Amino acid sequence: MKLGKYILVPWFSLVVYTVLTVYYGPGGIIPYRELLGEHQKILENMEKLQAINQDLEGSRDALRYDSETIRIKAREIGYGIDGERFVRIVGLYGGRAGELKPGMIRTAIMPLPSGKSYRAIAFLMGSILFALFLLGDVLLKKDPDRDYLQDQD
Repeated sequence: MKLGKYILVPWFSLVVYTVLTVYYGPGGIIPYRELLGEHQKILENMEKLQAINQDLEGSRDALRYDSETIRIKAREIGYGIDGERFVRIVGLYGGRAGELKPGMIRTAIMPLPSGKSYRAIAFLMGSILFALFLLGDVLLKKDPDRDYLQDQD
């Protein structure tokens, strides 16, 4: 089994590379969990946008069919009918605060780098295992004469 353990080195490197790729690779478990988190954020953003859309549709319908709403909006942006006078106070917002936010900008997470670093890590781990096996064989090398003398006792 002296040389048999050296056959384990490439298999060990392959296992290390596989584990790193399965967990941390571009299609791995951890990036998939991060994508699920991003998916959840996007779904929440869509729900907020749908609520904003419903509010905007209500405002649009009110502006289409209600003449009083049209007058109020026209006054808010500075229009009026003949004979009206406006007093404008600088520094204060006029009318209702109609802050329209059509949507939020969502940024996705940066993808993890490719698996090239995993190859280097797996090669390094295999090299360390190989060096340990080799060092163990060199340091623990038995003297054949000493073994022969011990067997005769």
